[in-house]
Amino acid sequence: MGGGHNDNLLKDPAIEEWTWMRQNTHRYFKINKRTTPTLIAMGLVVPVALFYTAVYTQDTIKFAPKAMAGTVPVDPTSKEYKEWRVTDLEGSSMTEIHLVLSTVALSFWCWKCKTAAEFHQDPTRFNGRTWYHFVVECAVFLAPMFLAFTGRHLYTIITALVCTGVYYRKQIPDPPRRSDKWAPDPRDDEFMKSYVPGKVTPKSYLSIYRAEMMLLTCFCILAVDFELFPLRFAKVETFGTSIMDLGVGSFVFSAGVVGVKAFLPRHVNGKVVTTSLGHQLKAGLWTAFPILVLGAARFLLTESVDYQKHTSEYGTHWNFFFTLGLLPIFVPLGISAYSNLRVTSAALLVIYQAFYSLTPLGEWLENADRTDLLSANREGVFSFVGYLAIFLLGMSLGHEVLPDAPSFEARRMRLVSVLGTWVTAFISYMLLNFVLGIAPSRRFANAPYCFWVAGFNTAMLWIFMLIEEDVDSKLPPQLSRAGRPAGYNAPLIVEAVNMNSLTTFLVANILTGLVNMQIETLLCGTSKAMVILAAYMMLTLLPALLLYRARLRLR
Repeated sequence: MGGGHNDNLLKDPAIEEWTWMRQNTHRYFKINKRTTPTLIAMGLVVPVALFYTAVYTQDTIKFAPKAMAGTVPVDPTSKEYKEWRVTDLEGSSMTEIHLVLSTVALSFWCWKCKTAAEFHQDPTRFNGRTWYHFVVECAVFLAPMFLAFTGRHLYTIITALVCTGVYYRKQIPDPPRRSDKWAPDPRDDEFMKSYVPGKVTPKSYLSIYRAEMMLLTCFCILAVDFELFPLRFAKVETFGTSIMDLGVGSFVFSAGVVGVKAFLPRHVNGKVVTTSLGHQLKAGLWTAFPILVLGAARFLLTESVDYQKHTSEYGTHWNFFFTLGLLPIFVPLGISAYSNLRVTSAALLVIYQAFYSLTPLGEWLENADRTDLLSANREGVFSFVGYLAIFLLGMSLGHEVLPDAPSFEARRMRLVSVLGTWVTAFISYMLLNFVLGIAPSRRFANAPYCFWVAGFNTAMLWIFMLIEEDVDSKLPPQLSRAGRPAGYNAPLIVEAVNMNSLTTFLVANILTGLVNMQIETLLCGTSKAMVILAAYMMLTLLPALLLYRARLRLR
């Protein structure tokens, strides 16, 4: 039994050929009579069924009419009117929300196809860092978001993005056919040779996804103050869905996806090094301190200038900076509780939702008077549990997509893994919302809201990965992982925003306050509002671009 063995087994060539084809189906996939039914089912029937389900079930949830409809403040420039305007909002349907946000993925597809087409035309002279490219980036990433999120020409924008993407996609040449179809793909060898254990190289789909979530948030926090912005996209009062509700959760989820990098094992001198809990807590406190200071400063400034404030959004004294500041402190505790972050976050949401639905906590959260510090800020305090779960869910996804893949097969398998995560989050939301009858609530970050945020962002990231896999499959072998010219992987705007994301968010908040103090936004017409919003986005990006050019990273 311990001796050597001679492989005298006779192999059937037909079986060996069938096995090889089964393991490499993705290389030679073709549309024919056998595969067409599957493509129609997955590409048409399933999406249409989900669309019908979303439309049909959306109308089953009814919301109360605007409670203050009979007490409308007279002066549209007063603080009372501005606060009344965003009170008791009902939101919009998920179908409309997802349709509007589909422009984000289409923008990435257009930019990716255009960049790849230009690179393939003349790789030696490719340059993605000229003023021309900057204007194209603004037109591709900012203009569609600007128009779609103001409820204007949505279907025209989607049609234009699809046609543009198809036009450039056809200009990308196919890689040369290999004479021996059974030979290994030459890209596999080049890809595996460049693999370094523990190394995390930038990934364009992840960089652009994160920057798009940041730009979406920055745009909406000022746009909501104009009549140009549809109020159905603004944050709902208690239960419901809207673009801004999804944007807040997506901001936290995307931060979790990239935030897991600090907790990944590192390879040092051939050894795997992990960070201790004590060091993680110390780093978390160091990270949290400046954000909490910003939160306190924002509260003092808004109180000193009597700035309008929607109390039921986060509470009387709480704001989003406090939520962001506390996350780095509690995240290490969540990681140390159990190694599987999905289990930890799911358990956290189940316990939180059980207390909310089965105890008097839910009634107290929704209707209690603001008599003390806790009751005055109950939205911010208790919604933090949900945002912590969202951040942990983002980290669990980042743990899968952030490290470099050792081979092309492992890279493709990530698509299957992320798709499975998306389906799990979607089913969890469906069970909670349509079976148990629990409506999503951004105000308290309950379980349906968190699973909706996780499902949407996972689906968006999966689409981004699929787009990059499709376009990059036509790259030469030596450029499959690294060695690409500047401007091919990620546009300038994206790199600048990601390099100083917190700074960009802070600048957006400061500019939002300044605009509201200097301009009566509700009295601005459509043209004036568009000019102000365009200037605001350019000024928001300016510090990030200057810091990127100086190679300075603040936060």
